Amino acid sequence: MNTSTASTDQAEGLRTIFGAELSTVICIASTLDVDSTIVLGHGLAHALKKEGNKVLLVDEFSLSERKTMAKLLYPVRYDLGQVFNNSIELKKCIKQIEENLWYAAGSKLKSSIESRNAYYPKLDRRLIDSSINIDYILLPTNSPLAKSISYYGDNIKRIIVTSPDEKSLKNALNIIRSISIFQADEPLQILMVGSEKEDEATESFERLKEASQKAIGEDLSLLGWIEAVNAQRVVIDPDDFSLNPPTSGPTQELVLPKSFFKLLSANILI
Repeated sequence: MNTSTASTDQAEGLRTIFGAELSTVICIASTLDVDSTIVLGHGLAHALKKEGNKVLLVDEFSLSERKTMAKLLYPVRYDLGQVFNNSIELKKCIKQIEENLWYAAGSKLKSSIESRNAYYPKLDRRLIDSSINIDYILLPTNSPLAKSISYYGDNIKRIIVTSPDEKSLKNALNIIRSISIFQADEPLQILMVGSEKEDEATESFERLKEASQKAIGEDLSLLGWIEAVNAQRVVIDPDDFSLNPPTSGPTQELVLPKSFFKLLSANILI
């Protein structure tokens, strides 16, 4: 046996046993609308990959939930729900988009979990078993149910993105309640987006922090504040490609600046 090859194989085996190669799951729990949350995840995936990280972006939103997007970000044939009910192999579900960036649809996974038709191993282990090397599994979501997130892996970093308005803060508190049972003994990180003034965003965070401590006993930390402007949302007509105002759902959307993705990716890479 080649000694060098044997040593390499042994090292690979040890890293796998001790979890050194398991992907880190980044759960971005957002109170923004579905389309903005998808854009958020897509932009963050590109920011992370530009730093040389191998990123798998999971898109868990169905087409019916999207207001201005008529299709998935990238065309894929299968869904992670089919992987977890052992209908197809993982490699058929994950599509490499470009260097260091992979994409998978995951809208069917939640229903598979709810119907008790989803089976372990978790996604981080399945990636290793399929010889797919991923540093970060990125999951942007509006409904971060702890049970669903646990199917992605064991090493989970959770960040909550919210606007400072009253409705968004209430949604953020519900999200905190959903994921706090699996949170380590450290404060949940909150990124405030959209206020015109930083002191207004900080005041909103303090209200959320107080409500979280009183209702759940969960401490929060402010990751930062990013100013974002509202823009008129448009829908592309698939027949003539004209731009029209939406007939349902939000008429405005947040335009996220580059600094938003830089702040998030820098925090993740710490």
